[in-house]
Amino acid sequence: MKIALLGGTGNLGKGLAVRLSLLGYEVIVGSRREEKALRLAEEYSEVAGVKVKGAVNGEAAKLCDIAFFTIPWEHAFTTAESLREELRNKVVVSPLVPMKKENGVFTYVRLPEGSAAEKIAQILDSKVVSAFHSVPAARFADLNEKIDWDLPFCGDDDKAKAIVAELAEKMGFRVLDAGPLRNSSLLESVTPLIINIMARNKNGELTIKFV
Repeated sequence: MKIALLGGTGNLGKGLAVRLSLLGYEVIVGSRREEKALRLAEEYSEVAGVKVKGAVNGEAAKLCDIAFFTIPWEHAFTTAESLREELRNKVVVSPLVPMKKENGVFTYVRLPEGSAAEKIAQILDSKVVSAFHSVPAARFADLNEKIDWDLPFCGDDDKAKAIVAELAEKMGFRVLDAGPLRNSSLLESVTPLIINIMARNKNGELTIKFV
């Protein structure tokens, strides 16, 4: 299975690249600039000890079976529009969180479409799954960190959800089906809540666990 990390930057992209490649998946880091994609792929390959490929976003989207939008939410929608044909009928994972910071406080930005995942689904003719919003990215990118966290996810296509659930379970997550894609705003809005708690209580990176 070929997995594209569109944008591929930040600790979430790094964590996905390293952990999925170690599980035997073919990972392709995508970027607008080939030079950057190749540089990140080389960096992630050194950490994982296995080959991670790099390519421009269009090529990565064309080659993959599953695509993750590991890109700032402000740029994700134009990227989706440019990759509509390459991602047609494929599984697309949205960890996107529309949020802003005002007076030191992070707040969720509710989009007219309802959520970032729903907007991506409206742009693409793809099977969109909303997941990975509450992952503590720096800890996730650290291979010394054991993953035993909960991962709620949403989507309208049962087969696509099963594929994403399998990937997450292999990485160590306990996956929890949170319903259809229209519930995505509930998942997305948890992220600014977590960030505010971290900032005010100085807890370090946090995630969620249902007990």
